Amino acid sequence: MRVPDSIRRYVSLVILLCAVFAIDWFTYELNIGPLYLLIVVYARWQLGLRAGLATAVISPALWALADYGTGHRFSQNWILFANAGVRVFTYCLIVAAVSVYKRTLEAHRRRLAMRERLLSVCPGCGAIGVNEGGWLKA
Repeated sequence: MRVPDSIRRYVSLVILLCAVFAIDWFTYELNIGPLYLLIVVYARWQLGLRAGLATAVISPALWALADYGTGHRFSQNWILFANAGVRVFTYCLIVAAVSVYKRTLEAHRRRLAMRERLLSVCPGCGAIGVNEGGWLKA
């Protein structure tokens, strides 16, 4: 029995989140925010906008849990929440940027496919086929 790709991607997302959380927990003095950011980008690219936004909220919550759970204390309690809020905002902006990039990339691919249907291009030399049965060197 073959597991669908979407399930595999969700499972890999959960595994990645757990792994980064464990790294964050055991190396609490190191800033591994970029690893959470990579997971947010992966979720948006592979699983869609909803998964990207959900991961953009879950990742800072996991970061705050690891920070608080390992005994790191700020001079004021609200600072932990403010830092998590900044991360949520930043990660959501990244999800939006990846969405725009992916939409632009798909538009370019559609345009390229349309142009390839209009023109005959030799895959070997790149020459363009003309109506009279000849080829023009590109």
